[in-house]
Amino acid sequence: MIASALLEKDYAFLGAGIIAGVFAGRMVRAGIPPARICVSDIASGKAAALGQKLGVRAARDNREAAAAGDVVFIAVPPNAVRDAIQEIRGGLRPGVLLVSLAAAVRTEWIEQAAGGDAKVLRVIPNTPSLAGAGMNPHCLGWYVTEADLPFIDSLLALFGETVRMNEDRMEAATALTAVGPTYVFPLIQALRDAAVAAGLDAETAQCAAAQTVLGAARLVLETGRPPEELKLMIGTRTLDEDAARCTFLQAFEAALGKLSTAVEKVAPHGARLRS
Repeated sequence: MIASALLEKDYAFLGAGIIAGVFAGRMVRAGIPPARICVSDIASGKAAALGQKLGVRAARDNREAAAAGDVVFIAVPPNAVRDAIQEIRGGLRPGVLLVSLAAAVRTEWIEQAAGGDAKVLRVIPNTPSLAGAGMNPHCLGWYVTEADLPFIDSLLALFGETVRMNEDRMEAATALTAVGPTYVFPLIQALRDAAVAAGLDAETAQCAAAQTVLGAARLVLETGRPPEELKLMIGTRTLDEDAARCTFLQAFEAALGKLSTAVEKVAPHGARLRS
């Protein structure tokens, strides 16, 4: 059941791309009235299309959207975050919560762009959030208080699971959870295609492959046992585990490298992080 506090707020999305669609779509599915959600995008047609798809309001520009939100999601590309915030900073509602879904952009930089004592929540978006099964790690900005936490926890629970962490761990978490589905979907695809080649119909094969992955994940979560132990429960194993492990390690390290580079690119000139 959705927390009543969530139904009392208005929400705005700056950016109407894939991630905005995931989070706004989940909010509508979970029971947030579409009339309480407003979206904007530099491409007005994008905002209108998302608005029509979800039944939410499409604003003419970022200023209009931001002025309509008690919670403003920043869902623009990382290099556009500061410009978007500076564009809206004079029209934000008192006590607004800025929720950044942008990779590599630190909370302190958002606070600086917003001015004053803006409350910032940085969330790593995970596409399974659309099904309420996401893993969205988050960190808190300087001005978020203990009194804000119940609402934040209820909001993030709409999208699945989360974990609160220090900001210096966010890039590693991004490589794991935001990029993570790209490691898993090819696995489901390969299992589906192999089963189809062996005679299963595509619908059955895809359902079975996805459920197999889901079931294996739930077994880890519910038993608390490590995967290297659980695999021993199955007598037949034909995967070259060393090669697979190497492939995933390389993919993770490559993602982490790109994210570290992105942090340097989007950092304000002369930026220094708080100690």
